Amino acid sequence: MFSFVFLALGVVCMVSAQPPPPDASCFQPTTVTADDCCRIPKPIDSSVMDKCKASNPPPSQMPAPGVPQTEGCCLLQCAMTETGGFVNNALNVDAIKNTLAGTIGADAIFGPLVNGAVDDCAREIQNDPAYSVAPISASPDRAGCSFIPQGFVNCLHTTLFKSCPASVWTESGDCQALKNKLNAGCPYFLLMGRGPRN
Repeated sequence: MFSFVFLALGVVCMVSAQPPPPDASCFQPTTVTADDCCRIPKPIDSSVMDKCKASNPPPSQMPAPGVPQTEGCCLLQCAMTETGGFVNNALNVDAIKNTLAGTIGADAIFGPLVNGAVDDCAREIQNDPAYSVAPISASPDRAGCSFIPQGFVNCLHTTLFKSCPASVWTESGDCQALKNKLNAGCPYFLLMGRGPRN
């Protein structure tokens, strides 16, 4: 799993590519987080994440539920570019697998799941024209960030979470409810927190 701070920032960069944005039900508070149900090891070295966080501060305000985003998550694009996993607006599957071999892939529990998840997610995201839509930057001083990296990272985490090995899965109705949200199309990163507090 990406570092906690990275995941918290990921909530701000929810996968909402140019296809329809997440349904409002995806934003409803939950009693557990994805980490409470299945602790996925972090896939990217913290030094890379620190560098990318420094150059990609979170937006001042989170997008409202149901509002389509005009660009992808710059933090995720930075992390994937730094590790060679995103080059020339395309995923580099070999570089992604190489990076993950030293992180999630080195984990005895999740390692066997990684390469298949990478292949499936890369194929899914690169074959979906919605992720190739030209982004429009939220800031006039930089180019828009691609939807591809965030789509891929969301898919990877979703796949690993949904196939979480029994030895690290917390069996509960609340955790099953998170799987149901993923099955309904909610972005993984919306499951990282317990939702807005009233």
